[in-house]
Amino acid sequence: MVVNVYYCRMTQIAGPVRSRRRGAVLEHALCTAAVEELIAVGYAGLTMEGVAARAHTGKAAVYRRWPNKRALTLDALRHVLPPLPQLDPSISARENLAQVFTALCGVLAGETPFPGHAVAIGLLAEPDLRAAFADAVVAPRLAVIASILARGEQTGEIAPGTLTPFATQVGPSLIMQTFLLTGAPPSPADIDRVIDTVLSLAA
Repeated sequence: MVVNVYYCRMTQIAGPVRSRRRGAVLEHALCTAAVEELIAVGYAGLTMEGVAARAHTGKAAVYRRWPNKRALTLDALRHVLPPLPQLDPSISARENLAQVFTALCGVLAGETPFPGHAVAIGLLAEPDLRAAFADAVVAPRLAVIASILARGEQTGEIAPGTLTPFATQVGPSLIMQTFLLTGAPPSPADIDRVIDTVLSLAA
């Protein structure tokens, strides 16, 4: 009984005991903290120590998982990117592209945990991160668009033998350009025009 009373008094003084985070729970906290640091200070100002402090843990927990901030940043961005719509063979190439481009607009507009187009552009300006960012984040999304166009070729929506890598890239490029020029995502009507452009390049 004496021990229990002592424990209760110490808990009242020190506050509740915080359970130690491990595994996926801790990694989620670190990735979330890394994204928050990117938004707050940019890639140039991001440090492993800053991420650890924001996640309320020691920097050793960060270094055990990532050797440097480049690796941490890429994993953090992958962690917060929402799943990209995949090819749906039951609908047309136009409808598939509309789903992919609408989802991309939501990511760049900051409607998801991803930090939005302003931070993404800053990352692409960093020489040591640009290629890795393109491989880890951009390439998988271009691959989905390529699969949609290839399916359109198989179904006859796109003339055989007309697909080019440019047709795959032009949609995301036009969407990004809209953000750069206006600071806002393309409207649904703009997305329709983007799709018209993509399909005309692959027809």
